[in-house]
Order: sequence, then structure tokens, then C-alpha cells
Amino acid sequence: MKAQHLFPALLTLYKSLANTLEKLKYINFLLILITLSCSNTKTKSNHTNIPEQNIDTISYHYSGFNNGLKLDLLSDGTFVNENYLFGCTGGGESKKVFGTYKLDSIKLILIPQKVEFIQYPMDMQSEPTTTKVPYGIDSLTIKTEYQIVTWGNKKYLLSDFYDSVWSSEKENDYIRFADYLNSGFEPKTSGRYLVKGTKDSITSQFDLSQIPEKWQKYFLKEPITAKIKSLRKVIDQEDHENFWWQIELNKGEDHGVYSRLTMTTKDDMFFIDIDSVLKNSSYGKYYMPDFTPDKYPIGTELRTKWK
Repeated sequence: MKAQHLFPALLTLYKSLANTLEKLKYINFLLILITLSCSNTKTKSNHTNIPEQNIDTISYHYSGFNNGLKLDLLSDGTFVNENYLFGCTGGGESKKVFGTYKLDSIKLILIPQKVEFIQYPMDMQSEPTTTKVPYGIDSLTIKTEYQIVTWGNKKYLLSDFYDSVWSSEKENDYIRFADYLNSGFEPKTSGRYLVKGTKDSITSQFDLSQIPEKWQKYFLKEPITAKIKSLRKVIDQEDHENFWWQIELNKGEDHGVYSRLTMTTKDDMFFIDIDSVLKNSSYGKYYMPDFTPDKYPIGTELRTKWK
């Protein structure tokens, strides 16, 4: 099998594991993890050199596999924004942006001033290289405007800035948050957006009115249920050893389905990500070679979230 065809199968395998392990859904990130290989013995604490502060700090964060985000808002009106990524066998980078901020109950504005970029060599015994520059270089810019969204004792910083660093699709914090909410991962598990607080004691429904109208279309008011309408085995014409299943569902745009929704069976062992939508039908691909129509035949029910 050609290397470029390994990604879909590996992506699907990872997603199957994610659904059984508390449905850790940030699947697109696997495309980067594949290139980084195994696990790294380094930890975030080994690579961050932010001095301890003796003043109150409000911290938002996201923590993933060998990567993460952290935003500290200090009581003196300054901030430290860190974005880090480490390879599994060594190497990596940490980008820290410093500046001031303006904050009220619903909005945060960062005013960056300087950047500290740290590169860690593959050789773990070698010293990292640190570069300090004024803020403004395109590759070192950050999101600077956030809306503060509240759900119970959790607070989310969401930006409408589109970024594609961690996904092959055009997306932003609102879209990623909607994905996690639609699939039932939130508030237990969060995606790649900044969060403060825990899921504890959150029993209320999420207040969708907080979300700007422009982005509300991505949030499902009720889970969508669909059934398999047809399935077809597709063989790659450039590599006949590679194939996938084209799945058609009987729900589409008229039923609230949109591209990127994840639909799964009740046992969480079969799922598809919607990649194209018509008025009354939608389509997705399934890459696992052990799939058989006998186990998931026409008429099999899938949902965005099983209660």
C-alpha cells in the first residue's frame, strides 16, 4: 500500500479507539501525530521556563498529545501566551508571546508586544535555541480577540479566526466547540480551544444564545438520527490494494446535516464523518478493511449523539 494511502486507514483506526476512550474526538490532529511517531518522555514542565509569578493569575489552557496551549492573564494587566509542540523521539518548539490585555465579562483582547521562540533539538542532551523578537512576524502571530463563553463553572475563550494548522479543513474555535458539543463530548472533554474550570456540577443545558448568530448553525438543537441508505466499495485506481466504503445516509441539508458532522452507531464501533451533503441525503467514507455490510447493513441507524 502506498504511504499516502495509509493516512485514511490510520485516521479511522485512531478514531475507533478515541470513541471507546471517552470519545477523544480531535481526530484531524492524528495527521500530525503520525509524522511525529511514538511517545515522548519529555513533559511540558521540562520545556517551559515561565518564571513563577507572585501575583494572581487567571489561566486558560488546552492539553493534547505532546502539544498544548496556555494563556495566563496576570493581575498586573500583562499576559503570557504559550503554544508548544514536541516530537515523540525528541525535538519540538515553544512559542511564547508577551503583552498586555483588556478584559471584561464577555470579551478579551490581547495586545502582543514581544515573542520568545524556543526550538528543542532532536538530541535531548543539547541545549535549546531561544530567539527573542518584537511581535509582528507572520509565522509567530496569535489570536488576539476572544469571546468569553460560560457553561456552569467552565469558561471558554472562543475566537472566530480561521486556522488550519491542526486540521485539513477550514475551522475556528466556534466550529470545534460545536463539534464537541454536538457529539456529547462537552462538558466532559474539550477540544483544541482555551478552557478554564472543570465539568463538575454542570447539569444545565448549554445556553446557545451566547454564540453569535453567524456560528449558531453549527450547533445542533437536537441530535440527528439517520439510516444507511446505500453503501459501495470503492477501489483506488492507482493502488488496487487500497479501498474504502462510500456510505450514503437518508438525511441531508433539509434535516440539519452539514459537512464535518460525525455519525456513529450505538456501539460506537462504526462511524463516518460527513463530507458531502444534498437536500435529502449525505455521504461519508469508512476506511477500515474489516468492515462488512453484513454487520452494518442498509437500514443501520447512526446518530450524532446517543443519549
